[in-house]
Amino acid sequence: MPRGWLLLLCAFLFVWEPLRFAGDLSGSIGTLAMRGTPGVVELAAHAAIAIGSAAAAWGLWSRNPRAPMLASIAVAASAMATIQSLYWTYLPGNAVPGEALPLSIAAIAHAAGWIAYLRKSRRVRIDYG
Repeated sequence: MPRGWLLLLCAFLFVWEPLRFAGDLSGSIGTLAMRGTPGVVELAAHAAIAIGSAAAAWGLWSRNPRAPMLASIAVAASAMATIQSLYWTYLPGNAVPGEALPLSIAAIAHAAGWIAYLRKSRRVRIDYG
């Protein structure tokens, strides 16, 4: 079982991403026909990111040797979905005008921090090496 920062990353990937997708789905399911094909494609992409994130979390939890790479991809995809949702979306959103740039910078910094941790951490190299 992961400890410390890896446990926090597992929680982020296994809880936050699927919950964000569930919020997207529940907020748009009633109006999906009106949103058309772009809305369905966007929702499907967010579902794929949520599934990939949960798989990465499970890989980290079970100490799969390829899990750090999958987690890096999942964190980067999460950041891309956040940025995409801020600038171009067919789904409902809650971003206040003027918030897009600071939130984008925060999403990129968050992903970069986790990716750097996964690549440089001695614990990750020992546990998944």
